Amino acid sequence: MLDYQFLGGVALVLAVVTRGSILPVVVVTALIAALMYLCEAVARRYRRRHPAPAPGSPAPSDTELSRWMSAIDRVLRSAD
Repeated sequence: MLDYQFLGGVALVLAVVTRGSILPVVVVTALIAALMYLCEAVARRYRRRHPAPAPGSPAPSDTELSRWMSAIDRVLRSAD
């Protein structure tokens, strides 16, 4: 959902900066609104294609996490 309060603030700041010129205020506010709408559409599509894991899914075990941490530690130490 578009954040109309944010868009209103942008329009107000642009109106002050441009000293009341209507065309730049409308154009820039419309571009920002279109960008916000596009970002929301992409986020909805991503959530639809990558659903959240089920609430009962098991967490990674401690041995698995320690194995990854040791691998990361080896990689970081090799850079020194």
